[in-house]
Amino acid sequence: MKNTGFFSLLAAALLLTASCQKVVTLDLQNTTPQLAIEGNLADDGQPCTVLLSQSVDYTQTNTFPAVSGATITLSDDAGGLETLTETSTPGRYQGRQLLGQPGRRYTLRVESGSQRYVAACTLPSPVVALTGLRAQKSIVGNNIQLVPQYQDPAGGRNYYLFRQYRNGRLNKAIFTQNDEFTDGKANVRALGGGGPGGGGGMADDVDKLATGDSVRVEMQNVDPDAYEYFRTLNQILQGNALLSTTPANPKSNFSGGALGYFSAHSRRQRTLVVPPL
Repeated sequence: MKNTGFFSLLAAALLLTASCQKVVTLDLQNTTPQLAIEGNLADDGQPCTVLLSQSVDYTQTNTFPAVSGATITLSDDAGGLETLTETSTPGRYQGRQLLGQPGRRYTLRVESGSQRYVAACTLPSPVVALTGLRAQKSIVGNNIQLVPQYQDPAGGRNYYLFRQYRNGRLNKAIFTQNDEFTDGKANVRALGGGGPGGGGGMADDVDKLATGDSVRVEMQNVDPDAYEYFRTLNQILQGNALLSTTPANPKSNFSGGALGYFSAHSRRQRTLVVPPL
């Protein structure tokens, strides 16, 4: 598995997006550092944010140098174009005016040094509403799981990414669902429950839910390429990297050999106080 340092980076940096970590013992080889890109644009009225850093070899400490001085532009299929500005935080770039709109396709271009990287992403439409949130006991382990309530639209494939917060703290696990086997149906799948069209690691002891916890779930409608990135990242971080069908790195939607992803997505949230079960 290449660029193991980058997976440790994701375990920290994706606390801003979606994160998971897993210790895997593998016969690793030294690798050349690569640019790691995390680009996010939601339909919440906030501008695009991009984090740039450099992966490190697995033998190095988990200190991931921020990459400053890059030129980053965001455009859409309606003729919009803007250049993102690096903020006071090194390696963090932010737009101003170009906002996420359902059905619009966005292209993110990153130039760092002599290298250029490009990713395109469509913000899904129609946006699927998160209509409710409930808690239940899992069949195995008797743990408390959350079930996001939403009605999948019939026709076409839909992809979902979930982030779960317990008492204000983002859980480490990545939760994904799709409607391959549930097209047009109301969701009944718990986060971390597995099953057809579901995925995501179970919570560790710190993240396990208990009665009285205040929990928040964020649902993102993501496009197929962004979903594939998080699905393959999930496989690796859950320890399935030994399988021959699993890629050495998550499947990025960037050209040019960069690590990471660009996601244009919707963002919907629900909160709940866990009742006695």
